[in-house]
Amino acid sequence: MTTTGTTPHSGIQPGPVPADAVSPSTRSAGGAAAVLRRLWARPGSRIALVAVILLVLAAIAAPLLTSLEGQDPDSYHDELLNSVTGGSPLGSFGGISSHHWLGVEPTTGRDLFARLVYGARISLSVAAGATIGQLLLGLLVGLSAGLAGRRIDALLSRFTDLALSLPSLFFSIALLAVVPASFPRPLLLSIILAAFGWAPTARIVRAETMVLREREYVSAALLTGASSWWIARREILPGLVAPVVTYTALALPANMVAEAGLSFLGLGVKPPTPSWGQMLSGATTWFQVDPTYVLIPALTLLLCVLAFTALGESLRVALDPKAVRTVKSAKTPGRFRITGKAAKR
Repeated sequence: MTTTGTTPHSGIQPGPVPADAVSPSTRSAGGAAAVLRRLWARPGSRIALVAVILLVLAAIAAPLLTSLEGQDPDSYHDELLNSVTGGSPLGSFGGISSHHWLGVEPTTGRDLFARLVYGARISLSVAAGATIGQLLLGLLVGLSAGLAGRRIDALLSRFTDLALSLPSLFFSIALLAVVPASFPRPLLLSIILAAFGWAPTARIVRAETMVLREREYVSAALLTGASSWWIARREILPGLVAPVVTYTALALPANMVAEAGLSFLGLGVKPPTPSWGQMLSGATTWFQVDPTYVLIPALTLLLCVLAFTALGESLRVALDPKAVRTVKSAKTPGRFRITGKAAKR
């Protein structure tokens, strides 16, 4: 006699595990490789990434590049200047030649290519230092506000609002004018930009932390007796990678523009140290006579800002492709149709 029934393996199949119940540190296994694949799959991302890599390599290899050209950023070449016109470069396009790839500076004759690549070192180092400082301060304040009690959260939130309301440009100008000239100028610029630019990062981190702390894996960690520091390090920080990395990639070009603006006002690095903002400041009076002297640093700064901004946007898409697909599907016209009585109305 044959009987029918259920085997031990024919019960209810387990459903998918909710995303809220899985820790970001668990989901991040192999995530970096997937992000890089998605980043490289987009043509715009590839162009931005290659442009950023070339900029960083040019800044690092500035001594090698200038030695290949046979020039340095501080040597004067008076023989390449036209004394009749007040020191404008001889030749066309600012004196561009095989010995001076981008021409020379008016009144000094210093090689423009050498000063440009050495100026990239200053711009990138100041922007990178300021961005790292903003990131660390924002993470510290944002995590403390998101994980602490209501009183500490309210106190840190008001402190963040106060930092956002400060006129950072005026305070930066005042501090740069007061600090002695013996203090390293690039380091001072990084400290000032970080001190007045951490508040947006803190707001982002606080908001994301308050969302992540309600997830099931955080509740499970609390039930096991894990400390707040352990939860912040193992459960909260991995979930902050996507928004923080995206904002950091966008904050870096903003800090480059800020450094160039302060140097343009004469408050950045002091001559003869080259800086893009300093070059633009000295080039304003030569625009009609030697437009190349203005266009080269201006276009370089513009392309760098565009490359970093495009890379930041590409990182946002690569780190959160589901959100992008959701937005695109919501914008697609005619995706849903109303039929029946509702359509007649």
